[in-house]
Amino acid sequence: MKRLLLLLFTTALIPAGATENLLLNPDFGFHSFDASRSAKKQGYTTGSVPFWDQDAYGDAEAWRAPLNPLARPTVPVDGVVILHPGKSLRQVRLLGELRLDPGEEARLSVRGYQATSGALHATVRGLRLDNQPGTWSPSELGQTAQGSYPRAARGEPIPLELAAATAPGTGDFELSLPPIKIPSDGAAWVGLEVVFTNRSDHAVALYAPRLTSAATAGRTPETALPQAYRHLPRTLSRLRRGEPLHVVIMGSSIDRGSANPPLYRYDEDPASPTFKQPLSAADFLFNGSEVGHPEWTPYFGQWRHYFSSTGRLRRALMRRFDYPIHKLLFNYMARDGSAIGESHSALEEWAELRRPPDPEWNGHQRGKTWAELYPELMARPEGPRPDLVIFGSGANDKIDGPEEIAAFEGAIRWFQRRYPGVEFLFCMWQHTESSTPNAGMLEELALRYGIPYLDIGRTLSLATRHAPGPLFTPKDGHPQAAAHALWARSLEAAFQPVDPVGPGFPQQHLPERATPTTLGWEGEMTTYEKDSPRLRNGTAFLLDDTVANLWATGGNGKKVEVHIDGQPPKAFDNRSRRLPSSGRDPRNSTLSIGHLALGERHLLEVGGNARIVAVDAKTVLNRRHHGVESREWKLPRPATPFASEWGAPYGSHQATLRPGETAVLEWVGTDCSVAWASREGAGKLVARVDGKERLRRPAGEPVRLASGELLHMESRAGILHLPYGAHRLEVQAEGGEVHLLGAFTYDTRPNLANRRILHGHAQPGETVVFTPPFRATPVIWSTGGVKLREATPAQATFSGEPGNFQAEGE
Repeated sequence: MKRLLLLLFTTALIPAGATENLLLNPDFGFHSFDASRSAKKQGYTTGSVPFWDQDAYGDAEAWRAPLNPLARPTVPVDGVVILHPGKSLRQVRLLGELRLDPGEEARLSVRGYQATSGALHATVRGLRLDNQPGTWSPSELGQTAQGSYPRAARGEPIPLELAAATAPGTGDFELSLPPIKIPSDGAAWVGLEVVFTNRSDHAVALYAPRLTSAATAGRTPETALPQAYRHLPRTLSRLRRGEPLHVVIMGSSIDRGSANPPLYRYDEDPASPTFKQPLSAADFLFNGSEVGHPEWTPYFGQWRHYFSSTGRLRRALMRRFDYPIHKLLFNYMARDGSAIGESHSALEEWAELRRPPDPEWNGHQRGKTWAELYPELMARPEGPRPDLVIFGSGANDKIDGPEEIAAFEGAIRWFQRRYPGVEFLFCMWQHTESSTPNAGMLEELALRYGIPYLDIGRTLSLATRHAPGPLFTPKDGHPQAAAHALWARSLEAAFQPVDPVGPGFPQQHLPERATPTTLGWEGEMTTYEKDSPRLRNGTAFLLDDTVANLWATGGNGKKVEVHIDGQPPKAFDNRSRRLPSSGRDPRNSTLSIGHLALGERHLLEVGGNARIVAVDAKTVLNRRHHGVESREWKLPRPATPFASEWGAPYGSHQATLRPGETAVLEWVGTDCSVAWASREGAGKLVARVDGKERLRRPAGEPVRLASGELLHMESRAGILHLPYGAHRLEVQAEGGEVHLLGAFTYDTRPNLANRRILHGHAQPGETVVFTPPFRATPVIWSTGGVKLREATPAQATFSGEPGNFQAEGE
């Protein structure tokens, strides 16, 4: 009964017919960063309004309502906007977010104060896409792009006025616009834009804007403010303090604004006879004078970089955080045709700014150095290291099916290991949630790493209720300017904190890996050019571990014939383009591969008339090579030189073990790989770790190459998933000789969070018992004269003088 009375009482407080405010941040909430930049103690005003747009910082100032300098609001509100003469404040809301359809009505009202009558002009515009029928050819209008393209989806969304009103009188006002009916004429109407403009010579105060619709009753409009900024605490801190920022833009052609047709600067004046016709060629260099900012010219390589989603984000951050362009380096690693696996060959080169500014390579114009363009960034004590990495599209070649998540995670961990504190943002182009499976992979990684995931795919999917998908992506999957505008809007939502600012959630640094395959993508890359001894006859290569990018000529203009561990090339038809390459391009390779077993021999071959130009191969982190020539090995006889046809990837010496003979290696880590040279008539290689047999392989089997050649060659096999600690490897020959080359050992722990460390003091002759025992013999360090006599997982015995020890293991 009490619950029923409470429900009735609560319902009575809600006015009949009340509807939800459909605007984002109608209270004009904000967060001031003045104190972060100048140590000013006031935090009651700032020069931009979250989730509202303006042309430049300071056009509209957000004030805490009681402290605004113009007027006392007639109703209690949190924030007041002071709109300066001639300036405008705007907000775009998509119909899919509002849960509105064409034919339905909405209403807009706003309160404020003006010194002169008619100062505030309020407008609601409908936004529709250009959906003219037929096709057009850029070449007919003097452009270099060839081919015909749909007339639809050219340029920006088209704003058309639906309702407008001017506030009469002076002093306090409450302005209500006529009912706004969303057109239902069959055009692709996708959103509403609310615009407030000050037409006077005096500042205007406005507050309590309200956009409502009775049609939303029973629906769930999206009006909650995004909280993604809380997952970018370091980046937001830099922006608030006005510090230089280095942003790496990952992805492909979509991310740098390549499109069909190109992203031209169109004539966007509906009254112009050349409406929606190109004004500048997209393949020409960007000219800042054409947009009123000649000083921007060297910072945008081409017009596509300016109109891309991240180009728009860059400009938005400049407006919101009062930034000059020379403090925001947007480094376009994105390249036409590229995919995540290929990008690993370029990570270090782009992160360290090793290529000079160039339109094709990094989205800047030639002629100046990085230091000339970004002097404060280059002068930072930590150097110009990346601060933020934005992952965008991933719809090109699929290298390893579901395991492609490993290539993304490997890139994330590569950055984390080299640049602690680097942050990531996911906003992958995903046309109607069906363009690429990579989006689902990034959602999984977002959950594991605490990275904000902005779901543009869902936004576009909802938008197709009002506009067919091809209007956003008219040809070849490339979004046009209107789609880039929506994409940028999603990105921008991650950089708009509103008081009270919530506590940040630092992104997870090197957590447990999502998949074991990530291990191969996480390590160091080595390049082998065509004259390297590692390339046998220009057609074959033994991988260092599990990951490689290949560049090869041939293929007779079609796909290059590739074999991995003897698999026929048809196995890769749906995984890679396998296009011929005349040279090593760090952003586009012939083949990228990574879903291979650690510790095993992996043979990459090209067939037909193909020849290898270069190979990039990754080495797993914390790998050590123990060749049999090393004194670490205990051998029955000294090792001798070994002649390799493959550049000796597993070692340059061999130790011949006769039947029953054993070689011993003591090592520290979690995994190992035993390498040998195959010989006709050889016996079996038997390997034991810590007294347990872990490996038994024939050591005399030949390999049949793709050419049909039968060859005895190097091989190796892995012993994996051991607990971290000190181990003893014994390799024995059985039934015939074994020609041992050595071993590789690894420490594959994802991080040191779960390591177990014990400290103590020991006396000579003392045995220290470990409770509970370690899973493997721990690694023990000693100081002060005490020496380790022997150790097991359960205990350690010391000799020498009294001293301290440290034991580490699992």
